[in-house]
Amino acid sequence: MIKHGLLIGRTDGMEQAVMCLFNRCEQAKYFRHLSELSTQTDSVPELILVLQQFSDEYHEEQIERLLTEYPLSRVICCYGPWCVSDGRNRNFWPSAVRVPIAEIQQRIEREMEVIAGIRPPLERTAGRDEIFAFEHGNEYH
Repeated sequence: MIKHGLLIGRTDGMEQAVMCLFNRCEQAKYFRHLSELSTQTDSVPELILVLQQFSDEYHEEQIERLLTEYPLSRVICCYGPWCVSDGRNRNFWPSAVRVPIAEIQQRIEREMEVIAGIRPPLERTAGRDEIFAFEHGNEYH
């Protein structure tokens, strides 16, 4: 269980992701839009879950700001079916933080292991081979 989490984005069709986060947080704050997010929070969230419903929902500057202002937080961008091809033709989100809705439960479990110190973190700059190894439970260092 983590103390603080952040949930950002529209929750329609993302109930599985929302429940996964809320079941693992003592306290979670919700922002419907990334632009509403303020660093004037009481504490640094251990896990930030961003829900992406469609391509270009978040601007590159917003994403960069989030990743810069919360360098110690574990960040996941959970994307829906309309965003599957974004990894090929858009690169706003680092590949290491992008997770399809179908795999969100497993990814949150892995991130909980990282936060607990059981598993080494997947770096935001990780390559595809490192991402694959992290997602499939193998050591990648």
